[in-house]
Amino acid sequence: MARRIARAAPLAAKWRKFAEERCAEKGERLTPARLAVYAELLAHNQPLSAYELIAVLEQRQERKIAPLTVYRHLDFLMRTGLVHRLQSAHTYLPCDHPDHAHESQFLLCSSCGHVDEVESRGLETLLSQIADEHGFRPDNAVVEIRGLCGSCAVSAQT
Repeated sequence: MARRIARAAPLAAKWRKFAEERCAEKGERLTPARLAVYAELLAHNQPLSAYELIAVLEQRQERKIAPLTVYRHLDFLMRTGLVHRLQSAHTYLPCDHPDHAHESQFLLCSSCGHVDEVESRGLETLLSQIADEHGFRPDNAVVEIRGLCGSCAVSAQT
């Protein structure tokens, strides 16, 4: 599944169905409010902070939304594997590979803000080996790499 396809429509039917099925598998309920948060993340080309998300939701729904409510929805979406949090930027984005459990690696463009989610089994294995060597048990092993995306790197050269 590619997030970019789903962004063409606010929430493509297959993404909604997938999210509903994922939640049902985990014994969770995808409420309309949770779905609205997920839909907004899917609809944007950039990761959003919780407060950016609140502003978008308030404008769309024409009502005030409590920050705690949105944070709870984001926690739910992360717990169900539908959304990731970029630690360094304090932003959220939909998972590009929600169909299976994985540790994520992100390539973050310092210039335009574009983010690519990638999966590297080799990197996951290496990080696991390093942790084992030190007797360390990681809770998660999210890797964020900052630099320039292909487009910005080409622009910077010209």
